[in-house]
Amino acid sequence: MEFKSLEERDTYFDMSKKPCIEKHRIELFWKILGWCIEKRRIFTFQCKNGEEADELQKLTYTLVFQINDIWKVSVDDHLLLEAIPPNMTT
Repeated sequence: MEFKSLEERDTYFDMSKKPCIEKHRIELFWKILGWCIEKRRIFTFQCKNGEEADELQKLTYTLVFQINDIWKVSVDDHLLLEAIPPNMTT
């Protein structure tokens, strides 16, 4: 297996290196997600399109994932991204 530098890769943690999310949207996303993580509340975010939903789902998962504290992260058919802390999942 050959290791590629970050500059040689097309993706980073399977996310695009080219931003597809508008700056004001990512700022809103960070603000809501940060509060939800801190308060351990369910996080929801309405995405504009499939590409944004895919990128934000991957980003959300990387931010909330810990071996002993795994949140459920999903996107529904209406592009609603949701992250649920483990104490609230069924």
